[in-house]
Amino acid sequence: MKEQQNDQELYQLEDEMKDMFSSYVVKTPSSQDTKALIAALQPAFSQISEDEELEINYESLKHPSLISQFKSQISFYQWHFWIASSIIFIMLTLYTSNVHVSNAPIFYLFAIPLSMLVGIFYTYQSWNKQMRTIEGITPFPPALLILSRMIIIFAMNIIFGVVSSVYLSFTMDQFYLLPFLLHWIAPALFIFGLFAFCMMNKGVKIGLSMGIVTWIAIIIAEALYMDISHHFTISYIHIAGIQGAFFILGALLLYQAFRKSFVLQSIHQ
Repeated sequence: MKEQQNDQELYQLEDEMKDMFSSYVVKTPSSQDTKALIAALQPAFSQISEDEELEINYESLKHPSLISQFKSQISFYQWHFWIASSIIFIMLTLYTSNVHVSNAPIFYLFAIPLSMLVGIFYTYQSWNKQMRTIEGITPFPPALLILSRMIIIFAMNIIFGVVSSVYLSFTMDQFYLLPFLLHWIAPALFIFGLFAFCMMNKGVKIGLSMGIVTWIAIIIAEALYMDISHHFTISYIHIAGIQGAFFILGALLLYQAFRKSFVLQSIHQ
C-alpha cells in the first residue's frame, strides 16, 4: 500500500511539473531549420569569398627574442616575492653592518647563493604540469622559459647584493668594495652557471641538487679557510686566483647553457 501511495505521489508531482519544465526542453533541429540557418549565413560567406586574401610574409615575422622573454617573465613574480626579497637583503645589510669587517664576506657568501637557490625552487614549484602544457605550444620551449626566469632571479640577487655592498662600504671602516664583491659574486656565478648547465642538459631537479651541493661545499671550504688562516697565511693573489677561476668557470657554464637553449629554440620553432 505504501509503495502504491508513493508511486501515486510521484506521478502527481510529474504532472504538476510537466508544464513548468516543458519550456526548458530544447527540440532537435530539423532539416528545414538547418537550411534556414545556412540561408541566413550565406550573405556573410559570399562577402568573405569576395574579399582579397591577405598574403602573410612569414619570413618577415620576428621570433620573440630572449630579451623580450625576460621582460615578459618579470610579471611572473608577484609583488609579495619582490617585497620578501627586499626585506631579506635589508636584514642582511643591517646585520652585516654590525659585525667585524673580516667576517662580513661569509654572510654574503652564505645568504646570496641561498636566496638564489630558494628563488629557483620557488619558480620550479610554480611550474606545474598544466603550465608546462600551455607553455609547450609557445615559440619558446619550456626549458628556455624557466632559464629566463632563473636569470631574473640571479640578476635580482646580484643587483640587491651590489647595492647592499655599496652601502656597507660607506658605513664600515677598512671596507674594500671590489675584493668584497668578488668574494661573493664569483661563487654565486659559479653556482648559478653550474645549475643552468645541469638544468639544460639533465633537468631542473639535477641542476638544483648540484647547486645546493656546490653551495654547501663552498661554505665548508670558506669555514675551513677562516680556521686555518690563523695558522697559515694565504696570499691575496692565490685568493684572487681562486675567485677568478670561479668567475670564469661560472661564465663558461652559463654560456654553454645559453648555447643549449638556442639549440632548443631552433628545434622548437
